[in-house]
Amino acid sequence: MNAEQSIAHPVRPQALRWGWIWPRWNDPRLPFAAILTLYGVLGFSFFGFNRSPAQMAAIVVSGSVLDAGLTWLLRREKVFPLSAYISCCSLALLLNYSHSSWLLLLPVWLTIGSKYVLTFEGRHVFNPSMFGVATSLLFTRELITAAPAYQWANGEVALSAFILMAALVLFFFRVGRAWLVVSFLGFYALQTALRAYIMRHHLPPEVLFLGTLGSPPFFIFTFYMITDPGTSPKRPRDQVILAFALTLVDLVLHLKESVFTFFYAALTCATARFLFLHGRALWRKGARDYLAGLVSPGPLKRLGAVGGLGVALAAGYVFVVAPTQHARPLPFHMERLEASHTGLGSTMGDVLTHVDPRVLHVSKWVLSVGDAVAAGDFDGDGKLDLFLANPLKAEGDRAALFRNLGDLRFERVRMPILDAIAANYTREGTASGGTFVDYDGDGDQDLAIAVAFGPSRLLRNMLRETGSATFEDVTTKAGVGDHSVSIAVTMLDFDRDGHLDLFVANALTTHLPGYATPTPFNLFKLPEPEYPDDRRMLRFMHNGWHDADNGGLNALYRGRGDGTFEKLDSAALGLQETRWSLAVSTVDLNQDGWTDLYIANDFGPDEVYLNEQGRHFRRVRGSLFGQIGKDTYKGMNSSVADFDRNGWLDVYVSNVHHSLQAEGSLLWMLSKGEDPFVPVFKDEATFRGALNEQRFGWGAAAGDLDNDGWPDLVQANGHLDDRLDHLIDSGRKDYWYINHKLMQSGPEVHTYADKWGDIRGRTVYPNEARRAYMNLGDQKPGHFVDVARELGLDAPDNSRGVLLADLDDDGDLDAVITNQHGPVSVYRNTLMEGPGRDAAHFVGLSLEGHGAHTSRAAVGTRVVVSYEHEGQRVEQVQEMGLLGGLGASADPRMHFGLGTYAGPVTATLHWYGGEVQQVRLDADRYHVIRQASTTATLLDSH
Repeated sequence: MNAEQSIAHPVRPQALRWGWIWPRWNDPRLPFAAILTLYGVLGFSFFGFNRSPAQMAAIVVSGSVLDAGLTWLLRREKVFPLSAYISCCSLALLLNYSHSSWLLLLPVWLTIGSKYVLTFEGRHVFNPSMFGVATSLLFTRELITAAPAYQWANGEVALSAFILMAALVLFFFRVGRAWLVVSFLGFYALQTALRAYIMRHHLPPEVLFLGTLGSPPFFIFTFYMITDPGTSPKRPRDQVILAFALTLVDLVLHLKESVFTFFYAALTCATARFLFLHGRALWRKGARDYLAGLVSPGPLKRLGAVGGLGVALAAGYVFVVAPTQHARPLPFHMERLEASHTGLGSTMGDVLTHVDPRVLHVSKWVLSVGDAVAAGDFDGDGKLDLFLANPLKAEGDRAALFRNLGDLRFERVRMPILDAIAANYTREGTASGGTFVDYDGDGDQDLAIAVAFGPSRLLRNMLRETGSATFEDVTTKAGVGDHSVSIAVTMLDFDRDGHLDLFVANALTTHLPGYATPTPFNLFKLPEPEYPDDRRMLRFMHNGWHDADNGGLNALYRGRGDGTFEKLDSAALGLQETRWSLAVSTVDLNQDGWTDLYIANDFGPDEVYLNEQGRHFRRVRGSLFGQIGKDTYKGMNSSVADFDRNGWLDVYVSNVHHSLQAEGSLLWMLSKGEDPFVPVFKDEATFRGALNEQRFGWGAAAGDLDNDGWPDLVQANGHLDDRLDHLIDSGRKDYWYINHKLMQSGPEVHTYADKWGDIRGRTVYPNEARRAYMNLGDQKPGHFVDVARELGLDAPDNSRGVLLADLDDDGDLDAVITNQHGPVSVYRNTLMEGPGRDAAHFVGLSLEGHGAHTSRAAVGTRVVVSYEHEGQRVEQVQEMGLLGGLGASADPRMHFGLGTYAGPVTATLHWYGGEVQQVRLDADRYHVIRQASTTATLLDSH
């Protein structure tokens, strides 16, 4: 994307100093290099680029060193690598990698290597940075993608103007490519108008124009990449032909709904020119002379140097950086059970067609979450029952309670209150999540229900009061009936007074902005216009793609201990962010004895709040991308476990990893920090094999599937298909392409729902295979390998929540995975039924706090299980929490795998808000431990 010269181009003004060839002060490349450097600095400091300074520096430094080294090796000249610096600055700006990825060296090698290998008569034909960008996108299968359009969102108009003026003043008038630029802009404007007409039913024309012609990458491509004097034509006629060819190829790629059209079009045209030049030379010289030139010492030496380096880099990556991991033979299988066996069948409804008519075109996007499962023993018979919520199901299945009959069979339990919630969704909101918890401490499991577009509900179980397991709606009486747009409700004791507090995480805004009177947001009935062109009711989509702050304010209610709650001032407590919160984990991250919060947010950074002894929450946020709170901006899930068994609970966050954003999941590995209050958070998802690449990730759950003592992960994937709105019988149905165009527009456009393309009948990465990340344990602690296919868990669907729980009480974890467009998937773990059971011991325990300093549910209690095995001391830690990830609760019982150890274990219980006590537990059974005033009592075991 600059005036890069060929390897034998002597006309550039140069100076010899200290044995090196340096550019002179009037070299036109110098101000251009300064501009790109400034872009890079602004990128990671202000614009929110998905690269850290270290990544960007690694690209630029490695490319510069490589170019200087090849120049010395091949020509014995010491040349300051200014062209390579410029090319690699381009790569740092235009490409996106998963965090901590060594793949960033691949485009560097392609870029610099193309200058030396892909030549004609000693001159390179491909613009180096264009070649590196396009081939990286083409051959890495989404492991490398173009930098997301949203990373330029902060002030993109001003930035575009800055790029344009810099191009005109510093470069454009000096390279003699005016015909190329002007004709390309004209042709492309006409082409965009044609595409706008073709897409008029799916996307407003102004979105396409503003998003395409106003984007900084478009100006970088137009003024800097295709105008490279070394690789673009000199004559005006040829420049116009190239501009037309670029536009035509780009149009064809757009008709194929490609999202990387600029780069692919340039690569296609350059490849055609490269082949034409060599074909013409073959015709003119004859085969013998032509081939003799190709195999002469010069080209062979260049090919050998570049190719040899490529082989060395590939070998280093495969065998050293990212060696393939193999799980040991699996002694078990996850057997999928049909609905005819489980009784958990369901039918889908027509909810998508009942939203306000003005937003029918985006209802499938807005209602793409809320498919959830919760586990708890509501009837007190000792078996885990299930609550299922899904806004898109038919009325009879939208909010359903199922009693566990044993053997993974369930029967539907009809309850009037649940039927009313399901029936009244257009007025009172849709049930989108659930949590079983004994909030009032009377010994039975109550049910908190997350609701979108209405008040989230608190249902009190009347089992202890009446002897009948029925629910009473106490939402209003308890004081928690505020309007919510939530898919995650949980409880914690943030102030350690022994009473559980209620936390409601809101995804979208709860009240529409711009109204003088607070106006609750209800997707099914939006306010009518109050004046001409009134669009306030449509201003609820996210106002950014990486820093959206127009979501809902999360709500915290302090429990009074009498069954009622007091709503607290979230902002005064430090919880002032209004993000798009999808999942929340309540966990003591810094081991100070107070429950903290990890909130996973979509379209913005996640939030980590450390509890300052119940008085306030301190937000932990790094200063650079890749640090905590400066993440990949698409947090879908939050699951907690000590994956490497270092005594610190880690956090796994699902994300998206597809063509518009090579971001992937986060795996925050925690350890002790210099400040005792703030632990070290280090994202190691790529390094540890848990990136979930090439998937649209949703919920996940952590649990020891094979009882080897190391927590594993099950990951749900897949976004949207067209089962519920099948309109297109043939042709492309991909909405991601339309979404890409929308991402390039500013928040003044995409925040309003009426500016979004019509998603009806279209799909977004539908029905993707799930993943089962098996922890390599003693072989490589805290590292993972995907064994979903071997386990039988990889069936593709649009999955959301993942529940891992021992539903048949045989000592291993079964799985329930919810599917947005169909019935749940239920898997029986066969570990304890097969040949591996002798090496798969476990211990399980349920906790009951005494209700004074520790709540009856014992939420926040930390348990360390320890034992001596084969000469080594083993310690495992878990903490009592309610949610296991997006759209799923956790097994209320703690489950520890022991591997081949079958002896007794010591459980050290750090009762939340209370004392530290120890009990001795036998293996291969579940225990109930009740907290007493001075000692912990082993109440029951089975």
